[in-house]
Amino acid sequence: MLRSLRRFLCFSSPKSADPTDLATHGTDNVEDLIHLRPAGRTIAQARIANPCPEGVSSVQSRNRSVSPSSCDSSTQTESTNASDSETRATTVSTVTGTTSTLPDTPAKSISTSRLNTITAYTPILQSDGTLRAPQITFDGYGSYGGRFAPESIMGFLYELTSFFEAAVSDPSFWEEYATFQRARATPLHMAGNLTNLAGGATIWLKREDKNEYGSHKTRNIIGQVLLARRMGRSEIVTDCASAKHGKFTAAMCARLGLRCVVVIGADDASAQEEDVLEMKSLGAKVLTARTPSGMGSLRAAITEALRYAVCNHESAYYLMGSPVGPSPLPTLARTFQALLGEEVAAQMHEAVGCHPDALVTAVGSGSGAIGLFRPFLHDSYIRLIGVEAAKAATLTDGGLGVLQGARTLLLQNDDGQILDSHSISPDMNLSTVGPEVAHWKDSGRIEISTATDAVALDGFRILQRHEGILPGLDSSHAVAKTLDLARELGPGKNVVLLVTGCDKIGVPEDV
Repeated sequence: MLRSLRRFLCFSSPKSADPTDLATHGTDNVEDLIHLRPAGRTIAQARIANPCPEGVSSVQSRNRSVSPSSCDSSTQTESTNASDSETRATTVSTVTGTTSTLPDTPAKSISTSRLNTITAYTPILQSDGTLRAPQITFDGYGSYGGRFAPESIMGFLYELTSFFEAAVSDPSFWEEYATFQRARATPLHMAGNLTNLAGGATIWLKREDKNEYGSHKTRNIIGQVLLARRMGRSEIVTDCASAKHGKFTAAMCARLGLRCVVVIGADDASAQEEDVLEMKSLGAKVLTARTPSGMGSLRAAITEALRYAVCNHESAYYLMGSPVGPSPLPTLARTFQALLGEEVAAQMHEAVGCHPDALVTAVGSGSGAIGLFRPFLHDSYIRLIGVEAAKAATLTDGGLGVLQGARTLLLQNDDGQILDSHSISPDMNLSTVGPEVAHWKDSGRIEISTATDAVALDGFRILQRHEGILPGLDSSHAVAKTLDLARELGPGKNVVLLVTGCDKIGVPEDV
C-alpha cells in the first residue's frame, strides 16, 4: 500500500545505516543548509484565566510586537546495549531522603490523587511580546516523578536546580532567550476543509511544522542550551527519536560554540540516514544505542544519553529531549515548553475572542502535551485529549515503576521487566511517559485514546489531501480523534490540534 503513497509521504526509501559511520563526524551528502527564520511577529497576550463568553464570534485584532571527567563504563560509538537495570530496583530517593523499594508486582491501577492546578496559570508571554520571569514550582507530579539517580550525577542535579531557579528569575535570561526564539509564534491555522469534513466544531491547527527543522521542542531546547552555557558547560548531550530534535539542537550548539552529542536509537538512525548526515554536518557527534532486547528506539537513546552524562558530568549538560528523567529535568522541560500553549491561548483570543473548547495532541513521551496543555489545566471546561500509539500505549496499559530516574508509568510484564513498544512514528515508540502526564491521566484531567499505525497513515493522508500539509507521523495519530471530537462538540465550538513537522523516514512495505 505504501508504495503508492511514497510520492507524497516525504518518506525516504528504507536503507540500512552503517552504525560505525553514524558514530563519526561527517560533512558530506547534506541535502540542505540551515535556514534561519525571519524575525518580527505580532502576537496577543495569553489571557489564560478568562473563560470564553457564550456566543462570541467576532475577531479581536491585537497587533502587539514580539520582540570531562572519566568513568569506568565507556560509551560505545557503534551500538550500545543500554541497560535498564535501574528499573524497579531498590534505589535511594533524594527527594524523601529514604530508601524506596517498589512493589514486587506492577500496579495496574493507581488511586486517584488531586490534580495540583487550583491556582490559575501565570503566563510568561506578555501583551507587548516580552517574556516575564515565571513563578517556578517543582510540584504538580502527584505520586510520580522524584529523583532516582546514581550518586555521581546528584551533584549535577542539585547544581542544575539552583542554576535553573536563578536563571529563570533573571530578566536578562529571557531577553537573551527572545533573541534566539527566531521562530516567532508558529501559525494557528483555521482548517476550513477539515472543519467541513467533520461537519462540527471549527478545527484549528497549531503549525509547529513551521518551526526550524519542524520540531515542536524548540522552546525547550533554546532554554536549556542557554542554561547550560550559564552553568559553564562546554558540551550538550541529548537524546532523539525523530531527527528533527537532534538537528535543531546541533544547530543551536553551533551558534553558541558548544560541542554537541546526539544519541539516537540504532533503528531510528537507520531509518533517518540523511538526517543523521545533516546532524553531523552541523558539527554534532552522533552515537547510536540499543536496549538489551535489541530495540534501537528512543528508550535506548535516553538511557545511553543519561549514561554519557554521568560519565562526563563535569563538562556535559544533559538536555533531555522529553519531559522524563530525574527531577528537575521534567520541570525544566515543562517551563519552557508551556510557551507553546501560551501562544495558542493568545492566538485563539485574537482569532475568536476566547479559549478553545478542546485541545488534542499525540502523546509519546509527552513533550507536546506538557507544552500545549499546561496553561489550560486549571480551566476544567476545556477538554484535553492525548492520543497514544496502540502498541506503545503507556498511559492506557502501563503500570507503576521507575525508569531513567523517575517514578512513572511503564509498559512492563508481571515480573517488572520492560516490554518493547512499537510505533510507525519514532517519537511515539517509547515504553514510558513523562511523570507529569501520568499524573494528569491518574487525576482524570486528560482523556486518552489510542491509534494504530494504519489510523496514523490515514491521518497523514487526510491532512495532506484536505489541507495541503505534510505532518509528522506522531501528530498524524491524532487526526481521526480530532475529527470525531469536532463532530461530538458540534458547530460553534473550537478544537486545536498540534501538528509537527514531517519525518523523512523509511517505512516497511507491510505497514
